[in-house]
Amino acid sequence: MNAILRKSAAGLEALQSRETGTRLSARLRTLLLQVDGQKRAEQLTELAVSLGNPPDTIAKLLELGLIEIVPGSEIVEEVAEPEPAQLQRSLAGAALAEVASPPPPMASPEPAPPAAPATADSHDDLPVSAKLPEALRPVAALMRKLADKHLGLSALLLKRRISKSETEAELRLALVALRDALVKASNSEQADALLHEVYEHLPMIGLNRAQTF
Repeated sequence: MNAILRKSAAGLEALQSRETGTRLSARLRTLLLQVDGQKRAEQLTELAVSLGNPPDTIAKLLELGLIEIVPGSEIVEEVAEPEPAQLQRSLAGAALAEVASPPPPMASPEPAPPAAPATADSHDDLPVSAKLPEALRPVAALMRKLADKHLGLSALLLKRRISKSETEAELRLALVALRDALVKASNSEQADALLHEVYEHLPMIGLNRAQTF
């Protein structure tokens, strides 16, 4: 199931009141805020895991009635299978045609164009999401540049995540992941020094995942 999800009436009520009704943890509240009627279940599951929730958190929110499926948004893939007899006739016909047809004349080989130089970002050069607020797009571009410069090939998935960020909350999650990767590559002091320009536009509330989110 990879349908688009939205908050239910119960989910909206749970977010509006902290005193009555379903009590939500900080992580579940943050995740529920991201259910906006545009993201699919697969995206929200990935976001839930990045926030430290179990992979089945989205399913549990559905069971609790806090979120619901947008009608008509489910993706159903149907692949028609050919009848066995029809498949055999098609294969037999293709084999006979191959035997009966003379081979085409060989064309003179053309020189192959020069191969473009391979780069670490050649197959992952995604643009920054147009849905991201305009003021944050240069910040996302700077984060990608830092990941490419200091993490190399190991930063491909991280750069893709930065490019797919559509909200400030998603970009902050990507920033936490970027800082973690830079800390592993060097140390926390050097990582924060590299990210100081990013912090000017997207300040960190804390310096670890638990404090920030």
